[in-house]
Amino acid sequence: GVEEPVMVLDFFDRVVLQKPPGWQVDVLESLEAAPLSEFLRALLPQRGQGIVDNITRQHGCLHRLDVPSSGLILVAKSYTAYFDLQVQLATGMLIRDYAVLCHGTAPASRQEIRARVDWWDDGPEGDAPSSVLP
Repeated sequence: GVEEPVMVLDFFDRVVLQKPPGWQVDVLESLEAAPLSEFLRALLPQRGQGIVDNITRQHGCLHRLDVPSSGLILVAKSYTAYFDLQVQLATGMLIRDYAVLCHGTAPASRQEIRARVDWWDDGPEGDAPSSVLP
């Protein structure tokens, strides 16, 4: 079976989840994997018709990770927390760092790869896949 997400931090108005591979931050009707919103509804049942039930706000999730990847997901428990975190993201107060595990061979002398990741704002909801630029 698919490994369950784990709550890493629990604050009054937000949580941090460790998302394992096989889970999807569901924003559309069609799903490729286990919907993270179902896990959030079970984790936060007292929320009722709150942000966890709002698909247009990604069920309170501030960002997404690809289904095959794992990592931390920041989730707002309320609309106030969601918009506060959105402001922090937009103003650069909240910083995201990524670590990538690659399979295959690389020169033994290679210690680090530095590449800029650009986000294109031309998708149907204003967000398209990112690309790595040299």
